[in-house]
Amino acid sequence: MHEQRDSDNASGDALVTRLVELEPGKREHWQAQIEACQALAQHVHSVVSAPAGQAWLATLATHPISSVRAIAVSAFGSGREPAHQHILVQALADPDPHVVYAALEGLTAQTSDEVFDVLVKLLTETAREQGWSGRSAAQRIAETSDPRRLDVLAAALGEVYHGAEHEIVRALSRAGDPRVGPVLIEHLRHRRPGRFAAAEVLGNLRVTAAIGPLIDMLRESDDDLQSLPVLQALGKLEAREAAPTIVTLLDDSSLYVRYAALGALNRIGGPLATPAALKATDDVHPAVRSRAFRVLAKHGDHRALGRLAAACDGWHVYAALTGLDRLADDSLAPTLAQVLVTTEERRVRKLAGRILARIDPGHHLPGYDPDPLVRRVIVWVIGQRPDPSHIWTLQRSLEDEDELVRSRAAAALGRITHEKTLPLLTEALRDPRPRVRANAATALGRTGADDLGSLLADAVVDPHPAVRSAAAAALRATGH
Repeated sequence: MHEQRDSDNASGDALVTRLVELEPGKREHWQAQIEACQALAQHVHSVVSAPAGQAWLATLATHPISSVRAIAVSAFGSGREPAHQHILVQALADPDPHVVYAALEGLTAQTSDEVFDVLVKLLTETAREQGWSGRSAAQRIAETSDPRRLDVLAAALGEVYHGAEHEIVRALSRAGDPRVGPVLIEHLRHRRPGRFAAAEVLGNLRVTAAIGPLIDMLRESDDDLQSLPVLQALGKLEAREAAPTIVTLLDDSSLYVRYAALGALNRIGGPLATPAALKATDDVHPAVRSRAFRVLAKHGDHRALGRLAAACDGWHVYAALTGLDRLADDSLAPTLAQVLVTTEERRVRKLAGRILARIDPGHHLPGYDPDPLVRRVIVWVIGQRPDPSHIWTLQRSLEDEDELVRSRAAAALGRITHEKTLPLLTEALRDPRPRVRANAATALGRTGADDLGSLLADAVVDPHPAVRSAAAAALRATGH
């Protein structure tokens, strides 16, 4: 045992010596330094669980070379063991930021509570080039139970600009406490460095009092990318009063700004959404045009009918159909019928059929199509609007080679009152497929025929349980 311990320590000392001998700063030593650091890190993590290894690592944590100290501290923090936390706390005062970062990464939530004020100092005083330490300090502060943590993070957000803002935004948004709103709004009003991150949090927290300052920021911003979180925040706040300012950004030179402006309008809606989106459907960039059609699909009024109908013959067909589904105008029947028979996308075909079922398709539905998937939708659409003029189409569909077409035709006939309905459904009871026979039995029940019992006599003893069940249900529903 002692020999193994001595061997481990000797190997570790050799690795430390190798790292120390490599003169820092020389370009020709960089790769060797990286390899030496990796080898030492691998070794210290293998011995940190042994008492002898911990004692040896404790000496390395005070080594004059910062890279050695950082590796030792990282090993002590790797398991977040309570027994090692005091070493990490001491390392927080180390002059080298790499050592401090290693210590921050290993702190437990309980230890972070105990050193809360130290964490706050590290967050607010970390230099820009050492941003990773600031981010880690923000993470540890967010994990504490200290009642000051949200106020501290909100106040710090106005000043930090070294990357910690991402961690602070996440922490404040997850906490969901709108009481930090006034502090964040002050960041906007005083144009502090973290104001754009503050805008993101205000949007996430739905702080409506921020709408005015956010609009002012949007008007004054001269940085395309920095205006994006402001647009997103105004969208989340559904700030109707911001719409006029947002619409002007649809002429911005940046496609990202135009895209984000449409995203905000999509959330906000209102009378300006339709004309703005109509204009944006002519944008030079396809991503912007695509989002414009989504705005029209959600908010477009009848002024958008023509543009949405025209878009059905292109890449934006599904978004266009979504808007046409909401508007559901009879004049769309020719366009929808064309989409139905030409598209190869199942969801597009299904949506076109759903809209046709809500409007009057007139004579635009084809009586037959070579594609069984199209025939299925046609028969389903017909079945949603009981019209005796479609009996011939349904009669032909009962002879279709596709089982689902025959099944839907039988169901559709049950909704039509006509002298030809009963004999057609009676014939369908002899279909070779049980799905068709079951639908025919259910449809006969809907007709309310006086001699329903005799019509369903064979169905109640059908060899398939689904047919027998459908026939029995039809008889019960009509009191037979």
